Amino acid sequence: MDLVIAVGGGGQHIALAVARLLRVHALAEPVTAFVIDADGESRLASKLKSFGNTVSAGAPHPLDGAQAIVPPFARDTMKETAFRKIFIDDRADPLERELFELFYDEESGGIEGAVGPAGGVDIGKGMFANPSVGSAVFSASKGGAMEPLFGIARTAARIFVVGSFLGGTGAGITHQLIKLVREAVGVAKPIYGAFLLRWFDLPPTTGQTVDTATLLASMGHGLEYFFKHTKLLLDASLLLGVPDNPLPQVKATAAAPDNDETVSLYPLLAAYGLVMLPEKTDTQARAAHRTYGLAHDEHDPAWPLRRAWNVHTTSKDPSLGARMVEALLVQEIYRSLREKSSDFTDFGYEKGRSTWGSLLGNVARANHENPTVFARKVLNALLNRGAQLWFTTAWLGTIFGEPDLSMFGDPRTRQLYSVVKQRRWAPPEAFRVLVDAFQHEGTAGAERTRTSANKDPDPDVATAEKIERSLLAALRT
Repeated sequence: MDLVIAVGGGGQHIALAVARLLRVHALAEPVTAFVIDADGESRLASKLKSFGNTVSAGAPHPLDGAQAIVPPFARDTMKETAFRKIFIDDRADPLERELFELFYDEESGGIEGAVGPAGGVDIGKGMFANPSVGSAVFSASKGGAMEPLFGIARTAARIFVVGSFLGGTGAGITHQLIKLVREAVGVAKPIYGAFLLRWFDLPPTTGQTVDTATLLASMGHGLEYFFKHTKLLLDASLLLGVPDNPLPQVKATAAAPDNDETVSLYPLLAAYGLVMLPEKTDTQARAAHRTYGLAHDEHDPAWPLRRAWNVHTTSKDPSLGARMVEALLVQEIYRSLREKSSDFTDFGYEKGRSTWGSLLGNVARANHENPTVFARKVLNALLNRGAQLWFTTAWLGTIFGEPDLSMFGDPRTRQLYSVVKQRRWAPPEAFRVLVDAFQHEGTAGAERTRTSANKDPDPDVATAEKIERSLLAALRT
């Protein structure tokens, strides 16, 4: 099992990318996550925890552990979350107050006795691009707050720490966190890091503490400490940000309002670190603690789609583009099944009763259910899984636009993709693929979802997963 430790808002963006890639089998499984941020109720956090409101009993979260976000401090033992009140209370002597005022300005430390924004940072809602606040709070309670993480880290095969050096959480706690994780797991376990530098722009602001200038200041301090200290604790690391004179495809994007997800190429590239960094790191490279970057191919803006991501798939094409085409086709199949649901649930399509009807009937009888009623449950699970595929393909489509995917995937995949692109797809085509899928039922299983590892998944959930694996096997024939 690999462990992804996602820190702050940047880490949540990368964790979302990892979850999407896992859902379409672009990354080898299993992977689990531990997400750290002060604000666990933001729009971004909600999107990560619910995988875009697609998680259900029939479609579990593809990234185990991402359903919860842990604050970087012992929230349960804190009576106050105002930064000033955590360190300065009525019992503080004049020297303590003087030192606090010396180290923290009014924007972060607030004004004594003030309430609201004038009272300084409320860490319960985030660090607001104040690394000094994040660092101080984390230092004060890091042991108890992070103890669950250390137990998970000790059992992981490899550890990936992901985030950014822009905000108060990422720049404030990442360096201490990596030191603590290294101390917990020892020197032999591989730890990699993938970090975002400047990758988005904030609009001009007045009266607020967070703007592009503060992000760049945090990045500068974070990078200086990273190269002096933090990178020496990592086997290899990846840094990604907007270059000078950027091309249109890699320029900084506008940050989403209200702390929502900012759709961009950069979190996808950071997720690629889970593939690239272990490949680049032999024994000699580990000793060198190398730091890498990625060069953008201006003549081929869709180059990430051509890279090999999951070489363990049964497909002959390991590229991200191949996984994207398969996801598009499978979600189209599910949509078609919904359009003619009676052909699926009543096995009315030719050969339906002898193929998936036989499978569903056997499982239904074993669980003392009516085959048609059980088939409706399976179809509902498939439709929920299709919603997750759409959540992934829509995101990739926003990043890359509408690239020509006709050369990706195995021959059967390319054939069916051309049918969709030429608008000749109709529901019967989906049922033909479904019939073909059960000829490959015995070879299905290379891409198993997290639920398949559970001891007792619901029969309809397990059957839906088996159907999807069979569909993938048919597409790769």
